[in-house]
Amino acid sequence: MNQKEFQKFVSYLVENYKVYSPQEEEGQTIIKELSDAKEAALIKKLPFYAWKKFFVPEEETLFEYENEQLTPPLPPPPIQTGNQVACNFFEIKKRGIREKVALLGINVLDLRAVLLYDLVFASDPYYQARRENILIIGFGPEVELADGIIRKIEERDLAHLPFDIFLYHCHPERSGAETKDLVTSAEILPPHQVRGQNDKKAFLKVFVATQKGKKVLDEIGYKNYEKIEFIGHKYDDFLECKMNLRRDKMKNHHNPKIWEKLGKICLECGKCTIACPTCFCFRIDDSSSLKTDCGTRQRCWDSCFYQEFSEITGAHKFLNNTAQRIHFWYFHKFARIPDEYKMMGCVGCNRCHQVCPVGIDIKEVLEKIEKS
Repeated sequence: MNQKEFQKFVSYLVENYKVYSPQEEEGQTIIKELSDAKEAALIKKLPFYAWKKFFVPEEETLFEYENEQLTPPLPPPPIQTGNQVACNFFEIKKRGIREKVALLGINVLDLRAVLLYDLVFASDPYYQARRENILIIGFGPEVELADGIIRKIEERDLAHLPFDIFLYHCHPERSGAETKDLVTSAEILPPHQVRGQNDKKAFLKVFVATQKGKKVLDEIGYKNYEKIEFIGHKYDDFLECKMNLRRDKMKNHHNPKIWEKLGKICLECGKCTIACPTCFCFRIDDSSSLKTDCGTRQRCWDSCFYQEFSEITGAHKFLNNTAQRIHFWYFHKFARIPDEYKMMGCVGCNRCHQVCPVGIDIKEVLEKIEKS
């Protein structure tokens, strides 16, 4: 895909979808709505926040009720903002509002998080309806973390990631591309990433994994893509070994000293769970009117670090102190999720360390777990 084709592709997205992409703002990479195709750039740097809210919103209405009448399950819009006016089910059904969202440039680590969402919410009608209206355009193979570490995948690994279209940025000698198909780094990357590029020319190799993605490219007349079949999650031998080791250590070799030490410094702020792309815990909130028999049920993000998280009837709590809560968080990611879904509840993005006010480093904690 050359520069002209890339601009045509993005222009089509902007005209037909609500497009979000990583963008540079005041030295930080954030995810923002893209309104002008000319401003589109493919950014290798990991966004500060994950793409989680597009798949699992911070707050969503499950249903409304009046007397004994419930509205049917309602797929909410992909994003809910504070100034958005909520419509009831019948208004939305009548008006046919189904917002289509395109996520342009999702990196390989956040795509792994989407894979976990797809497994966890496989039977959730709200998630599935929202997922159906999201077009995922991945970008790689490299992603640069905040500390400068580069994570990378090979072409053969794309079959294990969930996307509709994937733009694979590679060198011409590796791609076998013709000169007319080459695009300069300056044409697709932001200025700070162009500097230091050894390749004068680069190539966007396009992969398509779904009919949804194929339809978009067919609409703009782009045919030079390679079809790829999604065959589900699979780790390489190294990550598979790491997953099994950590699961065994968490389940069979509990070392209370690790958690007691962390419990003395953790503030229970929950920032790590908000920043983490694979934290999907939620609570159910019911609100009702005192004057009429009507109300709303909502699903909202929650955190196992919050005091009320493990509280049940009778004020009993299963997690009574900070050490138990932080152990619970790690056990969930590296024992329960591997047991249930055969993958770790961590994609290695290191966002939790980046936002932690006391500097807890997940890599250091995992090293201690592996040696326990």
